[in-house]
Amino acid sequence: MQTILMEKDLGTMSVQDGFDKFMRMKRFQKLSPETILYYESCFKYFKKFFDVEQPCAIISKDTFYGYIEYLENNTNANTVTTNTYLRGIRAMFYYFMQEGYTKQFKVELLKQKKTIKETYSEADLERLLKKPDLKKCNFSEYRSWVMTNYLIGTGNRIRTAINIQIKHLDFDNGLILLAETKNGRQIIIPMANSLAQILQEYLGYRKGEPDDYLFCDLHGKANNGSTCTYSACDGQLS
Repeated sequence: MQTILMEKDLGTMSVQDGFDKFMRMKRFQKLSPETILYYESCFKYFKKFFDVEQPCAIISKDTFYGYIEYLENNTNANTVTTNTYLRGIRAMFYYFMQEGYTKQFKVELLKQKKTIKETYSEADLERLLKKPDLKKCNFSEYRSWVMTNYLIGTGNRIRTAINIQIKHLDFDNGLILLAETKNGRQIIIPMANSLAQILQEYLGYRKGEPDDYLFCDLHGKANNGSTCTYSACDGQLS
């Protein structure tokens, strides 16, 4: 059972109790389930290195650097992955500092080399964006092609895209309402004419009511995103 602490007890609060309070705050902020799971996973790794029943007050910059050494010596993680583990713990540490559980100190991540990511070649893009033959393809293939054009045209995340409802499309004013975003805020973005034409044609096949999801499954129901990837190599679903 959670212990109720008075201000005088804050210096003795355990790291576990501090983390529990940190997570309550994150849930109150309505973060996505994936983000909540991320923080919990980071803490799970941290617990292998640090006795979380110890008080928050003993945490210092040396604790953080010690954890870095632990990750480097006990995992095969590269710098990018190690920093992924560290960001979650850094957020927790800064919460402790803000609440007065831990003394203030600066937390820095590992420096990593910036590399240019491989992008699609022009040939890949041509195949990726080649419209399927509507007389021969099935709905899944057509929907995935439309979704590919949507993602390229808007830069939205998959989760944002699959939560768009038909009523969120404003063709008269060329706008799209994003009701499901990473930060939880609703956003309105412009809709290019070329994308509007693709979506309007798609809706002629998809049909549906205003409250229905735009990128649905074969039965017109909500799609979880697992079937909406379109291969640039062969134009088939993967």
